[in-house]
Amino acid sequence: MDKGLQIEHDSFAIIDANTDLSRFTSDEQVIARKLIHTTGDLEFAQLTSILPGSVEAGVAALRRGAPIICDVEMVRVGITTRYLQHYGNPVLCFISEPEVLERARAENLTRAETAMLYAAERYPDALFAIGNAPTALLKLLELSAAGAMQPAFVAGLPVGFVKAEESKDLLRQTTIPHVTNLGPKGGSPCAATVTNGLLMLLAQP
Repeated sequence: MDKGLQIEHDSFAIIDANTDLSRFTSDEQVIARKLIHTTGDLEFAQLTSILPGSVEAGVAALRRGAPIICDVEMVRVGITTRYLQHYGNPVLCFISEPEVLERARAENLTRAETAMLYAAERYPDALFAIGNAPTALLKLLELSAAGAMQPAFVAGLPVGFVKAEESKDLLRQTTIPHVTNLGPKGGSPCAATVTNGLLMLLAQP
């Protein structure tokens, strides 16, 4: 076995020996296990929250070729390119688009909020991976509640102590297919990891 694959295999064995993931389906366990591996935090076995049916919904959307919208570039570059070859899903981030920058200034919004407005107008039924900006997740939820967008799936794991936990709590109250977590932990690597997990499941025969 390749040395890198062996390390990953051994890491997953340690995770399985020290956590109980039985509340998740087999596909959900792929996501939860990868989150624990990415963070090095066994507590994610309890913190991870997955709306039933969400993993299947995310994989189905990817199979349709739906784009993946990221809140920041760090999430976008964390999505493994080789996983995208099967269906060619575009991975997009609008936070530095000139129109987004201009609109954010004009409307006194954060760039993250404005990027979600921009995305909703162009890709209202995309998959969304949010790992950095709670304001992006809050704007997505606001737009969804207003009927301005219908996300196919949301990896909503923004990190931090201001609005991050609140935004994730609100996501958990919706029926939007999603993976999120409790508390302030999370981050761009987590959002990318959830997306990579869906892409891995998509690639399985």
